[in-house]
Amino acid sequence: MTTEFFECACHSDEHTLKFGYDPDDNELYTSVFLNQYQNVFKRVWIALKYVFGYKCKYGHWDCFIMRAEDGERLKSLLDRLIQGAKTGSHSPERSGTAH
Repeated sequence: MTTEFFECACHSDEHTLKFGYDPDDNELYTSVFLNQYQNVFKRVWIALKYVFGYKCKYGHWDCFIMRAEDGERLKSLLDRLIQGAKTGSHSPERSGTAH
């Protein structure tokens, strides 16, 4: 598996994307670091809202600014994914399954 990390242009550790490419199954996995609140009281407040069913209409999102110099690495990963789909390099037993 090939793994690439992309750091946001703002250099915040919380704004990091992780891409993992599996050539055997021709799948590209993405992990996104979600915002974590450091203050214990803020965490308790969020937990209480969760317990009582509160749902933010925007979800749990943060932003990421791709640096221009990282564009080629991302393009390379996507090219490998597309090429793998064209050549059919994935396991038949896993095709069509969601992860």
